[in-house]
Amino acid sequence: MKNQSTRRKRQGEWAEVCFLARALHLGCHVSKPYGDSAPYDFLVDMRGTLKRVQVKSVAFKDGKNFHITAGHGLKKRAYHTGELDLIAAYIIPCDAWYIIPLAALGGVRAVWFAPHRPSRRKFECFREAWHLLGSEALKGRT
Repeated sequence: MKNQSTRRKRQGEWAEVCFLARALHLGCHVSKPYGDSAPYDFLVDMRGTLKRVQVKSVAFKDGKNFHITAGHGLKKRAYHTGELDLIAAYIIPCDAWYIIPLAALGGVRAVWFAPHRPSRRKFECFREAWHLLGSEALKGRT
């Protein structure tokens, strides 16, 4: 069990580095809170607009699709408004990012994705939505 826990932790850390690299490439200023107690992984500053971002990642399909848990704590409770602004979900095998506003989740904890095939899933409109970090100038840039 320890190996699986370590693997998940390392995957999460690697996904955070990937997010950091992409956000910096897009011209954002990125800060990481000290410690591990904030409900978000990064504070992103894009032209004076601050966004609290939680990074999630998935490496394997669960059936035909990928999913992440948009929750935290031992019971994986859903995030609440005021804790963070965006979830950045990285679908590793597809090298696909979904930048999802917390308000769009509507309190759900399991979010399903299908970037590997044509999809009309609810969150597909947030695929590569980097402009949600705070600048319309980012629209279409990846």
